[in-house]
Amino acid sequence: MRNKEWSVFRKTTAVILTATLVLISAGCGKGGNATESDLSNEDGSGSVPSGIPGGGKWVDSDVVFTVRSEDNIRFQDDFAAAANKDYIASAVLDPAYEEASIFLDANKLMYERYMEIASDEAMSGDNAERYKALVKLYSDWDERNKLGVKPLEKYISDIQSISSISELTQYQGNTTRNPFGLGLLNPEAVSTQLQFPDKSTLKLQAPKLSLGSNSSYVEYTSNTLAAKEKNDDVIFYFLGRLDFSEKEIKAILKGNYRIETFIARNSNIENFGVGEMFTQAQNTREGLKTLQGDYPLLQILDSRGYLKCDSFYVDYSYLQSLHKIYTEKNLEDIKSFLIVQTINSVKYLLDRESYEKMVKLYMNGADNYEGISDSQNSVLFRNDIKICGFLPLLDTLYLEKYYTDDEKIAKINEFTSELIKAYAQILDEEDWMSEETRTAATGKLQNMALHLVKPDNIADYSAADIKSYEEGGNLVEAAAEGRRMIETHMAVKSADSNWDRYKWDIYDASRTTTEVNCVYYCNENGIYIMAGYLAMCDAAFGEDASLEQFAGIVGTTIGHEITHGFDSNGTKFDLYGRQFDDDKIPIDWMTPQDRSKMDEKASKLAGYFSLARPIPGQQKVNGNAVKDEAIADMGGVKSVLYAVREITDFDYDEFFRAFARQYAEQTTEENELDTMKSDMHPLPFHRVNIVLQQFDEFIETYDIKPGDGMYLSPEKRVNVW
Repeated sequence: MRNKEWSVFRKTTAVILTATLVLISAGCGKGGNATESDLSNEDGSGSVPSGIPGGGKWVDSDVVFTVRSEDNIRFQDDFAAAANKDYIASAVLDPAYEEASIFLDANKLMYERYMEIASDEAMSGDNAERYKALVKLYSDWDERNKLGVKPLEKYISDIQSISSISELTQYQGNTTRNPFGLGLLNPEAVSTQLQFPDKSTLKLQAPKLSLGSNSSYVEYTSNTLAAKEKNDDVIFYFLGRLDFSEKEIKAILKGNYRIETFIARNSNIENFGVGEMFTQAQNTREGLKTLQGDYPLLQILDSRGYLKCDSFYVDYSYLQSLHKIYTEKNLEDIKSFLIVQTINSVKYLLDRESYEKMVKLYMNGADNYEGISDSQNSVLFRNDIKICGFLPLLDTLYLEKYYTDDEKIAKINEFTSELIKAYAQILDEEDWMSEETRTAATGKLQNMALHLVKPDNIADYSAADIKSYEEGGNLVEAAAEGRRMIETHMAVKSADSNWDRYKWDIYDASRTTTEVNCVYYCNENGIYIMAGYLAMCDAAFGEDASLEQFAGIVGTTIGHEITHGFDSNGTKFDLYGRQFDDDKIPIDWMTPQDRSKMDEKASKLAGYFSLARPIPGQQKVNGNAVKDEAIADMGGVKSVLYAVREITDFDYDEFFRAFARQYAEQTTEENELDTMKSDMHPLPFHRVNIVLQQFDEFIETYDIKPGDGMYLSPEKRVNVW
């Protein structure tokens, strides 16, 4: 994964958590672009504390007030601070996130474009009409406030009316009554089989639990208690507004936790061994029929449209246990569980009061800010559209409006092709690899699935019946329509036993192209470069960015994702994305000697990061946690440097500044420390300084010498590739 989108989402809502991205000849650098006299009167001399990144001359320029407008900062000493000084000086922290960043700027730009689509009279047709109707429902807070939480009542009353296990089975299989796919074991996605990457399977998943991880129901901690208090608050709030008594609400919560405890203590899919994954979790329709016993899983699935699916990946031990709880005796508890699941499915789709309450409950530090900030609006909108099941529609219309120019797509395709060629040369030049490993690595590179900006299909929402408020509609009912559209597509897709990892399905919300992110999937050996991530370049430099600016942000990102196929984890998957061979033996296309050499290089990189203490007196960096993302960052820069070395007059100063600009950020010290604890990516200023000091081209461009903060002698460099 390229950026820290997941960590910003984590600061927003629990549901958004629903979590893992150009070489120059010697002496040709344009050092005159950033001369010492331009930047500081200091001579760059001084002792360098042994081994400490930056030699004590770096500051954590991500943190507010660390860099001031009057500071003289030499590019040679602290490139991140110097290159982003103008951004830092003008940055205004979003009050909800306590952050300003190019990432948030890109999200705000995307939100502006989403709204432009909704108001563009030139965009017509069924899809555009459905989207505009949806945005009207979403944006009309007066009507949402009039309805309050009333749209919930219909679905909760229906659950309460269920009088038998037989009727409960019918309810779970009915997409009209149960549009949000609630139950004890649910279709999650159609994906590739582990052992056969050209075959598809329907992944079935136990429902998400109110308290988070399964361990919360086994070992009660302060975190468990906090999660329970939050969940209880939510359920009391919504049911209370629907005139449930305190006694009734307590009974519902008690029943819900009984079922959730059963689920937590019987689901075990994350701990399966290889043999279990291949022979018991992966199953046919006949196998599923044997496993389900008295629990009517196939009846439910078939009623939801999965009659032609014959391949399933399931927590077989959990499925075998369900008959124990699926009895008349436990009917009321299961109904209570479904009521809680229903509330959690639509809690962001009601009135303003409940919406702001949910944001405050699920966003860290939200008590410091009243209302919804601009950055929150941009992030939450996509999340809410996803909840409603309309992300594929948004993706389709976004591409229709902003990517009708084939030149944009051609530019991405051409640059990616050049990066693949550059990477082939990088692999060819690595002197630590044996020929056997080199051949395997090259094969993996050449077989990498490249998904660039546009999925291979477009979404069709013409069948979605979205009623206006005047027609008796509301956002919850629109969401029911959207979710049915998603599941209908998934059911059709599950009937095809073939899997083509080169195809990008626009209905797959986990690979939505309007996300400001890019991803490499190990189990597909494929990269996804999202249209949303290109907004990073637009936010930083406008839509007329230069080649160097494009290369610095988008180019290094593409190279970053390619490199994930060759980081410590990616190298454990083969050219098809398999982790185990036909005999269930872990695949390692590196020879033992080469694996040892790579591990040694990765360990050196992790060790270098671990020397850093960005904030004086606070924790050091956990190098092992960030090393794979650091490997990808360095590989991204190196591949671009190789790819552009034949371009006449390529401006390396502009390229390196652009690379730094994508990581421009201002945040609080508390947020920075939290990022160090929980994010798999290096801190933004480290992604600039530590990465760039690995390359001769950077050293030469800025005439960096021993004693400068950005200097790292060749023998101490930690670039893995």
